[in-house]
This record gives sequence, C-alpha cells and structure tokens, in this order.
Amino acid sequence: MSRRDLRICPLLRTVQLLAVLGALVSCKVTETPEVHPDRVGCEVRASGPGGPIPDPNGPYYHQVVVAHTTDGVALTGAYQALDHASVPDGAIGPSGHPLIYYVNGADGPVWIAEVLHDSAQVLGPLVLDGVSRPAGVVDPDATRLPDGRIRLAYLSGFGPPGSGAGRAICLAESSDGAHFTVVARALALDSFSLMTDPTLAQLADGSWLMGISLGGWTVLARSSDGLTFSVYDTLTVGGVPELARLTDGRVRLYVCRGGIESYLSADRGATWVREATVVAAGTGGKRVICDPSLVQGAGMFVYKTAN
Repeated sequence: MSRRDLRICPLLRTVQLLAVLGALVSCKVTETPEVHPDRVGCEVRASGPGGPIPDPNGPYYHQVVVAHTTDGVALTGAYQALDHASVPDGAIGPSGHPLIYYVNGADGPVWIAEVLHDSAQVLGPLVLDGVSRPAGVVDPDATRLPDGRIRLAYLSGFGPPGSGAGRAICLAESSDGAHFTVVARALALDSFSLMTDPTLAQLADGSWLMGISLGGWTVLARSSDGLTFSVYDTLTVGGVPELARLTDGRVRLYVCRGGIESYLSADRGATWVREATVVAAGTGGKRVICDPSLVQGAGMFVYKTAN
C-alpha cells in the first residue's frame, strides 16, 4: 500500500463516521418532532390498558341521564342512558342522531354513544390524531358546526395538579363524529391550574364564548376566530358550565349549584340574569346532579347523576 493510500484511509474512515453520526442525529429528530408553541399542552399520548377508575367519588359511580325538552328549561321523560359514565356532552352527529361524548368510568378515556329511540348505543372510544383512547383527555364538549363537522373542546393533560404534565383547553374537529384531529390550543393552562370542563357557543356576530369551571365558579373567555381565547370574567353563580345560543341571539348559561340552574345574557356574555332551576337538587333521589348539556336541534338535555 502506498503512502498516498495510507493518508486516504483515515480520511475515508472519518467521512464514514460523520455519515453514521449524521444518520443517528437525523433519526433522533424524526422520532421526537418539535411541538409548535401554540400546541403545547395538546400533545396526544396513548393510554395504558383500560380499567375501572377506582375513585369512590369518580366516574365509575356516575350515570348519564337524558331528558326531552322543547325550550331548554322544562324537562320531561328523563331516563338513565348510560351507567359508569360521567361528564357527558352531546351534539347531533353526521347521521342525524345525537351523539354523547363522556368519560367511561369502566375504561378511563372518553367514549362515544349514539342515542336512538330513548336508548344509548355505545359506539366506542374517541380517536384523536389517530390515537384511540388518548391519555389525559377529559371533560368533552361537543359543538356541531354549520358544515356538519363536530368541534370538540376538552381538557388535555388531566392528572394531579403540579405533576409537571402540560395542561390546556384544546380543540379538535371531526367529520364523522368519532375520529378527531387537533386544530388548536384554545387556552393555555399551567400544571397547577384547577380549571376544567370547557364549553363553547358561537354568538350571533360570529365570535365565540367559552366557559370553564373553576370549582364552584365559572370563568368566561372570548375569541374572534373560535380558536384562541382570552379570559375576561369570572362568575360566582356556579360551576361546570354549559353555554347555548338561543334563536333570538341571547346566550344561556347552565351551571351546577346543588342542582342545575340557568342564566341568560342579552349582551354577549357581559351580564347575566338568573332564569330558572332546570333540575332541582335531589331529583330522582340522586345526591349529585351536574354536568349539563343542551343538545341543540335535538330537543334533548343530558346531565350526570350520582347516588
């Protein structure tokens, strides 16, 4: 071997080594894609094996009740539609039948059921960004958009406060009511935040209103595009809210305080006036009555109970 060959061999080995290192770096970047700053807290993670939630006050011991209504205040024909189910919310699905999104207390993640002839048929778990039964996703709120898609607002990163997991109120959309794609982080939360249970309503001028529960209070936020929200007020009238726009342009706010009460606003959510008791405390002998949802266009009202 010539002296020239001896000089070239180390050079070739160096080039080969750099190529291998470059490939390893490239693989690392591919495996851990960068999260857009506006989506932090809305990352989708797979959950572990499903199973009952052991909390004695948790969703395994809750029921979902469905009632009929013509005005959103007076309810008739209430019946238990789901057992071991909590924090329900409904919207008319692509098939024209109401869909209920709820936390499955026997499995953990969010599931979906379809209401047919006063009975609920379980369809299966929520799929988010291709992940079935995503972890840390709770408190679903469903809104049917004018084009028929379903927009889902939810709390992402659910877990013990201060656990370090990113939290946010996130938005996802679906054309079939079951397979959703994350579209925005509506409101950033820190890991110590106690805010839960988001709800959305689009106002007559095209802007959006959001309510979020802060224990027994309701935090209100606004958005011009329906994707990014800013907090503007906190109400002490009750928590676990539900917002609904009425045909005359007013907005109704349902809250939990003992039972379920309703309030009305004629100025885009700036001020509120108490309207009625929708479900009285102790109805049906239930200790807990909460998590209201008006399924607009379906003449249906959904809520949670516990013994």
